[in-house]
Amino acid sequence: MNRRLDELLLQRGRLIERIGGQRSALSRDMAPVAAALDRVDAAKDWACSVTASIRRHPVAATLAAAGLLAVKGKTMLRWGKRAFMLWRTWKAVQATLYSLGGRIRL
Repeated sequence: MNRRLDELLLQRGRLIERIGGQRSALSRDMAPVAAALDRVDAAKDWACSVTASIRRHPVAATLAAAGLLAVKGKTMLRWGKRAFMLWRTWKAVQATLYSLGGRIRL
């Protein structure tokens, strides 16, 4: 009985060592993914703060957009059309996914 217990404790120790090695390897391998997700999170935070600023100061945002349109009219209209088409495409994709899956929310 004592020998069996010693074998189990030895096997447990080996497993704990292996788990520790796997955890450190996973942490090392996932570091680039974590860095990329941090950058995405920072970009999302920036976009949310810009959106909040625009909602707090709609007149200033409208004046800034009008100023850009006055300075770079054709370029701004071209990019505006592209943004509008991208938005419409995104809404169509969302509607299609919703009709297929019912609860898919992107």
